[in-house]
Amino acid sequence: MKPRRVLTIVKLEMTRQIMDPLVLVFTLLLVPLLILIFGFAMGDNYGWHEDYTIFEIMLPGFLAYASLLTIYDVAAAVAGERETGIQKRINTTPLTSAEYILSQMISYTIKPLIQVLLGLGLAVAVGYRPQNGVVGYLLVIAFLVLLTFCSVGFGLITANFAKTAGAAGGLAFIFIVPQQIFATFIPPAFIGADSFKWIFPSFYATEGLSYIFAGTPLTDSIIWRDFGILFTISIVIYVIGLLLYERNKRR
Repeated sequence: MKPRRVLTIVKLEMTRQIMDPLVLVFTLLLVPLLILIFGFAMGDNYGWHEDYTIFEIMLPGFLAYASLLTIYDVAAAVAGERETGIQKRINTTPLTSAEYILSQMISYTIKPLIQVLLGLGLAVAVGYRPQNGVVGYLLVIAFLVLLTFCSVGFGLITANFAKTAGAAGGLAFIFIVPQQIFATFIPPAFIGADSFKWIFPSFYATEGLSYIFAGTPLTDSIIWRDFGILFTISIVIYVIGLLLYERNKRR
């Protein structure tokens, strides 16, 4: 594996994301904008809990939702490369599958970090104050990177069933919407979804972030249970997506 080839693909992919208005606005700026709007609208509303505002309860889910949007990015990008013939041209270059996949992982990990900085920055600007320190922030990033890793796997799975980038983008919402509704910024308990919340990877990220932001000691077993489950699910989903990607690549 040659780092120079990986970095070249990373630069190309990051440039594509920045230059594509839909990707830039929808998957990078949408969630920070929602955080800003809900921060102003719900920052003083305690309608769901006597100790936490509605905005404080929703914020961890907003950050998880931002990572879920990676599913759309990956599905549309991979299907688009196959549709335009770029994937076939890549197959004729010295670039290996491992190098290509690693470059994609790096590219789609950078963006959630930007989203975390934007999201938390705007949340603090409207009055939100997380209760954990630097180590807590690092653990928040680790949760979101894992969820992004899982989302890349879902994106690869989606691209396997789509012939065009447009179709892949539409199919991606099969994985995004259920997790968005039942396991991100609206807590499952408020919509009667407690009985099946465990099937959504985003639930474990959201719950882990909620505990961290609330100032729960980082040694708490629930945080590490959620981290371990999310890690396991992410590995499984990513391996399935990678196997499907490799199968399509050989066609």
